[in-house]
Amino acid sequence: MTTVTIVSGAASGIGAVCAQELCNAGVTVLGVDRDVISWQAPTFHPLCIDICDSAAPAQICATAHGIAPQISGFVNAAGIIRVDHPFAVDEAHWDAVMGVNAKAAWFLTNAVLQAMVPWKSGSVVLLASTAGKTATTVMHPVYNISKAAVIAMTKTLAHTVAMHGIRVNCVCPGVIDTPMQSAVTEALVDETQDAALIWQQRLSRIPLGRSGDAREVASVVQFLLSNHARFVHGQAINVCGGMVM
Repeated sequence: MTTVTIVSGAASGIGAVCAQELCNAGVTVLGVDRDVISWQAPTFHPLCIDICDSAAPAQICATAHGIAPQISGFVNAAGIIRVDHPFAVDEAHWDAVMGVNAKAAWFLTNAVLQAMVPWKSGSVVLLASTAGKTATTVMHPVYNISKAAVIAMTKTLAHTVAMHGIRVNCVCPGVIDTPMQSAVTEALVDETQDAALIWQQRLSRIPLGRSGDAREVASVVQFLLSNHARFVHGQAINVCGGMVM
């Protein structure tokens, strides 16, 4: 029987690579993003939608069920980041970051899990961050908080659906070479430090001495979705070159 895996944030960055790697493995994927998804694959179905819309979870699940009767996997890779000092955070900053990274993730994941329950199987992988464990810099404070929330919701939802044979885990990337990381570096540039220096300072904190590649995160996501990880549940797995141990 054909099943479908949903990937949010599929237009770029880690989400796009996760979706592409799943398609390369022959998985039928519904890719969701508020931006237009420009890449294509034979088993890929794009859906342009803002997951912050209150109607989005139901629409996404309905679209998935139009592709295949069973949703077997879900990767929540949609996320945003804003750089600012904690004392400068206003309500708009807080609402924007928490709205995507925590609120939308919560309601979309809940909708997908409820669709999985009748089938008594499924695997969900949420993209958190090492920032949710260590607050690696104070300069994206609400992002740190939102990713800690993702780790907490992973554990809570893992308890909730274990009896139904559904697994929930999250992956915590460190410094990964993506457009988001580039945007963070540029936002931290000031009169005393340029982008190259800031990037080198960030890499100096990684024992392996380099940034990660999005495919290195995607490979862990694929593992968690697969039966090879059938006894892995409620975990927050670091993919960070040893930056967090």
